[in-house]
Amino acid sequence: MLSKFKLLTQEIKLTAILALPISLGQLGHVLTGVADYTMLGHTKPIDMAGATFATSVFFPIMILGLGFGLGLTPLAANSNGAKDGEKLKSLFRTSVKINLLLGLGMFGFLYWLSGHLEWFNQPKEVLEACRDYFLLISLSIIPIMIFQSLKTFLDGLKDTRTPMVISLLSNVLNVLLNYLLIFDHGSYGGMGIEGAGWATLISRVFMVVVFIGVYLWRKNLKPFIFASLNSILNFAHFKEIINIGIPISTYMFFEVTAFSAATFMMGWISEDHISAHQAALSLASISFVICMGVGNAGSIRTATYVGENNLDKIKGVAVSVVSISLLLSGLSAIVFLLFNENLPLIFVEAQEARILEYASVMLLYAALFQFSDGLQVIFQGLLQGIGDVKIPSLIAVASYWLIGLPMGYLLSFYTDVGYSGVWIGLTVGLTISAVLQILRYRYSFNKLLS
Repeated sequence: MLSKFKLLTQEIKLTAILALPISLGQLGHVLTGVADYTMLGHTKPIDMAGATFATSVFFPIMILGLGFGLGLTPLAANSNGAKDGEKLKSLFRTSVKINLLLGLGMFGFLYWLSGHLEWFNQPKEVLEACRDYFLLISLSIIPIMIFQSLKTFLDGLKDTRTPMVISLLSNVLNVLLNYLLIFDHGSYGGMGIEGAGWATLISRVFMVVVFIGVYLWRKNLKPFIFASLNSILNFAHFKEIINIGIPISTYMFFEVTAFSAATFMMGWISEDHISAHQAALSLASISFVICMGVGNAGSIRTATYVGENNLDKIKGVAVSVVSISLLLSGLSAIVFLLFNENLPLIFVEAQEARILEYASVMLLYAALFQFSDGLQVIFQGLLQGIGDVKIPSLIAVASYWLIGLPMGYLLSFYTDVGYSGVWIGLTVGLTISAVLQILRYRYSFNKLLS
């Protein structure tokens, strides 16, 4: 009994060491947006609503790209476990080119979409406030995609600290630039929401510049940079990358768009509701990306063992990942339950009584779905590690879009439940997704061992 406990604690330690930098690094992408509308919330509520809406449109596109980039991590981990250096170079070279092309394509789409934001049926004042901000954060998708290629490759090599440090430095820069550009500093009048957009763009370009510098500085990484400049038209292992990347990005896209759709529904009710929703959602997103980092760590460790043909060690990885997820979800739920009335004050001033009231209620529902949200995302990661990505993505899409969102819409607009119905629908969708992902993992794992 004691030896089993010791083995479990060892597995948890190995997973936690790998997961912590990944979680903090991914948290950086979320905190960039959070910093924007948090600081804007202390200037003008309409600017916060504008940044909230713009981020809700931009974020699913960004997640689509980031999710696609995650397809490189298990492939790199597998090749690293098999000691295949040439394949690692080919994977890196192809990933950089794909991500750059995707970044350019997504910016083109977002630029076109910027002329049609009225399609989302939001208040006119919100649309007018956010247009310049939306264009600036849209342009930042290009450095984001390059950064993701550099980051996920290092994650696959089990170097998760470097991306974390760079992400955190970028966030510090973003907050500093937000302070300098948003607010009125006497002789300088401040740029408001446009200043937040410039801060976001500059900080994301900074990430890429620093990351390229790290690759050129380290002897073991420099060959990969030079390899990416060779054979421009060579897309070796393209099919492998997209076979994993597309299902992952699809799953992540439809989950995030479900929450964005929920944001749009809140916008149909009032500006106060959309601001409150974003405050509660920002806090829930923090716990989500931390658990997603744990799931990614599970994916990396699992894929490495598959590459080494050490299948008997995979079960220990799964147990450690689930244990960490349950602990983190429990802590988040307790915080949301105990401080649901205080946490929204991070985002808005105390006089915004209605926003604070709505957000405090939404945080109670966020506390309810913490376990479901954490479990479904970590089992997604475990499934990625063993190469099962298509069916789990379909499960996620069906849970959010065929069950969660329709239920939320009907409860909010066709019953007396009101705005809480949106969050009830999200809770149900996440719970169904978690149960089905667990069942899928049991099936796929047993099939892998047979």
